[in-house]
Amino acid sequence: MGRLTQYFKQQRGDTIVEVLISITVVSLILGSAYVTTNKSLQSTRSAQERSNALKLAESQVEQLKGAVANSATAATIYSTFTPFCIYTNPATGVINVVPTSNANCTVNTGGTPTTTEPKFNMSVTHNSASPNDFVIKNTWYNINGKSTDQVTIRYRVYQ
Repeated sequence: MGRLTQYFKQQRGDTIVEVLISITVVSLILGSAYVTTNKSLQSTRSAQERSNALKLAESQVEQLKGAVANSATAATIYSTFTPFCIYTNPATGVINVVPTSNANCTVNTGGTPTTTEPKFNMSVTHNSASPNDFVIKNTWYNINGKSTDQVTIRYRVYQ
């Protein structure tokens, strides 16, 4: 038995404390990698949403230009002092000016009316003191869905 006892005393292995410390270190590294990756993904999605919102607001500016050039819709635009949006009917190609409560003012990233997220609420306003100055706002719930973000464009029509 002396040789067997001497054999086990010469063996050197990891103690439970060393194993627990190594598991803790690996867990901390993996946890921080997850947090970093998740923040990066959220930042990317937030930037993508803002880019989509800006494109949609720019499309409202382009439709505003077309509506002002058309004498029938220009009269409606200049006489409306409540928030509105402009959309072109895809079937007829007719430019429509509607209040922001209209379903066509809530669109998806492609500009199609929608009721599902992500949805962007379009709004165009101007005041009677300066009828050629327009403010185009696009509002949406942020990536977390807890608060709203918005993009605002100011546009002046020169006639």
